[in-house]
Amino acid sequence: MSPEHAKVARNVPGVHVQVGRMVFPLDDGRLGELHFPGMGGTDFGPSAQSTIRRKLSNKYEWSILDAPETEGWNAEYCTEEHGPTNCISGAKNIAADTESNDLSNNPPSRRRKVEEKQHYLNVNRYQQSDETESYNFLSRTIDLNFHMRVMHADRSLFLIADNGLTFEYLNSNGVWLWLRHEHVTAMKGTLGSYNGSLYLVDVHGNLHIRERNGDELLWINCTAMKKGRQVASGSPWDGIPGLLRRVTTDDALFFVNKRGRLLQFTVALRKFKWKDCHSPPDTKIAFIVDQEVFRRNIIFVVGRNGRLYQYNRITELWHRHYQSPHLFLSCSPGTAMRPSPLSLAGSLFMVSEHGGLVEYHFSPQDGWEWVEHGTPHRGVTLVGAPGPCFDGSQLFVVGSDGHVYRRHMEGRTWRWTSHGHPPSEPAAVDEQSCATPDTGAGAHYADGFRGSCDGKVAAVRPVPFSEDAVVFELRDGRLAELRRPPSADGCGGWEWARIIGTPASACMTSYWTAVAT
Repeated sequence: MSPEHAKVARNVPGVHVQVGRMVFPLDDGRLGELHFPGMGGTDFGPSAQSTIRRKLSNKYEWSILDAPETEGWNAEYCTEEHGPTNCISGAKNIAADTESNDLSNNPPSRRRKVEEKQHYLNVNRYQQSDETESYNFLSRTIDLNFHMRVMHADRSLFLIADNGLTFEYLNSNGVWLWLRHEHVTAMKGTLGSYNGSLYLVDVHGNLHIRERNGDELLWINCTAMKKGRQVASGSPWDGIPGLLRRVTTDDALFFVNKRGRLLQFTVALRKFKWKDCHSPPDTKIAFIVDQEVFRRNIIFVVGRNGRLYQYNRITELWHRHYQSPHLFLSCSPGTAMRPSPLSLAGSLFMVSEHGGLVEYHFSPQDGWEWVEHGTPHRGVTLVGAPGPCFDGSQLFVVGSDGHVYRRHMEGRTWRWTSHGHPPSEPAAVDEQSCATPDTGAGAHYADGFRGSCDGKVAAVRPVPFSEDAVVFELRDGRLAELRRPPSADGCGGWEWARIIGTPASACMTSYWTAVAT
């Protein structure tokens, strides 16, 4: 027996408090008290002996006792031999800055706080197959959300062209050039990177690894492995810009397949293994919002119903977060903002179905709450998915007018800043890349104008090139870099640094390409 919307933790004994009162750990980190009516719950301490001598009912009822939230959503119950006191273990909030945020400048609209009644969902592991579904939602938007991926900060960026070719923008000994990574199958998107390996999906949904082994570049088909799966999209980010990625012995990448189910692919120690994590029982998954940046062992996703869910990779439980019935999220990835790894405080940023910026904020004082930031100004909505976060206080987004906007905290106040789009004078800002003669077989230089130029920013999800730079794709296929100079203080100083000609550009192309061998 278990409380409603919760499960008693497995293989962890309960504690007998007194006659008629027993406390059990729950899978979600809270405590469940099984007690006689009128003798338990948060409003009842230990009862006097005279009280319990009266005749007791033989019927038990459950009360839920909230516990402090910890890293991993208190999931350690299932992996460590601890009793109920383990609910407060883990990375607790120890940051000195515990003051609540003041969002008083054109204050964002706050939805009422998350209700205490949370819903932990049991997954039907025998869901009917959906192989014949003709409408593939995920593949329509993967071009916008997984078009680019940074491999090494300020040195290597991968781009998937519309024709399925894979290009790498590489700084080789101070020289920028484009490398073409050839494969017999056209690629669809870049879904992740780990330990120097890039993970890509082809047009058939097969997951591939592109990596270097000594002097040789290899392709590895992960879908062809034992119990391999096809995928459609993956995690939006590989970590926080400027921070080293935490490496563990159980590291895994998560993907979503075209049927809207979450898939886990273990990559630690190259012990590759697939696992089907299913999906919430009431919807299919649209995209992963965040994988373990905001909380270890927790994967946040948005359902195709516009609702926010989380999956706990330890307990294997799905959880639906409270949302106002009037708030629907767009079916796109999100961005996690966590100012300090020593504090649980932070936010998930997403876009609403109406194109406004939405924040799901957690603080130790107030718990979870929704904050609606709206749009930069009237007549402009946000397009695509939110961009990268910097310094735990700055977020980049793209507007429907083709301009870049930054939502940032100044002191204790949120503000919008417009960075427009890069200058239109090609001769002044275009990056002219070249290569040395021994670049490799198939080296090719292209220069000149082809077609028309459009310097406005496209609705493609931007990527962080380093902890001080972000790369956007323009509507004509070129790339543009917005950079913060070393002398910049605080949130200011972001400037357009250059426009990068690409092999996929419909505008001026000025670059070297070579076949990666």
